[in-house]
Amino acid sequence: MGVFVRLLTPNLPIIEIAFMRNVFGLVWLIVALCLKPPKQEGGHFYVLLFRGFVGGSAMIAYFYNMSVMPLGVAYAFSYTSPIFLAFLSVIFAHIKVSWKVWLAIFLGFSGVLLISNPQSISLSFWGFLVGIYSGIGAALAYLSVARLAQYYDMRVIIGSLMLFGSILPIFTQFVPYELAPIALFEPFVMPNFQESLLIIGLGFISLYAQVYLTKAYSLGNPPVIGAISYVTIFMATLAGILLGDSIPSILAILGMILIACGGILAAFVNQKRKNSKSH
Repeated sequence: MGVFVRLLTPNLPIIEIAFMRNVFGLVWLIVALCLKPPKQEGGHFYVLLFRGFVGGSAMIAYFYNMSVMPLGVAYAFSYTSPIFLAFLSVIFAHIKVSWKVWLAIFLGFSGVLLISNPQSISLSFWGFLVGIYSGIGAALAYLSVARLAQYYDMRVIIGSLMLFGSILPIFTQFVPYELAPIALFEPFVMPNFQESLLIIGLGFISLYAQVYLTKAYSLGNPPVIGAISYVTIFMATLAGILLGDSIPSILAILGMILIACGGILAAFVNQKRKNSKSH
């Protein structure tokens, strides 16, 4: 997915690419819901809206990261979400955590500091904030899913993300780019034929990646699958180098490894806590 985004961003605004990706997924979900209507209890509508907003805005932040950062760093910021999830669970859910969770949080934040080192990559303070938010927003969205899953079809929960991911980019078009000359407020442009094909490819890749990831989590051991998914950081780094990114410094590579280790540890501890509750 990152490769498609990187190929599209030289000519298309990143906010437009995020809009197209979410519209594609939203249309697919609407068709799926029409073919097989959801059976759900409903309720807690404001939690659903909150999930859609933070998840959709975090996805936009994630796309922005891929357009301005080395791909590996952008993915590393995104994969801080399990670490933030552990941290936010302590604050909002008042969950008692073991020293392993605190170790995971420490490893993750140490990794963020290392990849944010100005000597490692060229990263502005704004870029750092957006990168951090891509992880925090995703963590907040995940935190609300556990509650929403008791009342809503999973397709509806995913659809809330796609809906806000489609609406929020439209609102950015009301902000004149001259007043706020940053990538999030660039005006939409009409894609050419080749770019349209890449957008369709991005939509299919993103959609099927989400489907198969969900299927993998339903069939296998979630912590193991989550641990394997951290290989994406290093695959994205390699893809970025092939597309012209500079080779990461030792500090940046070490930061990515720390984030991966912290996320894997947080995932395993979280699953162990769920298993102990079920017995």
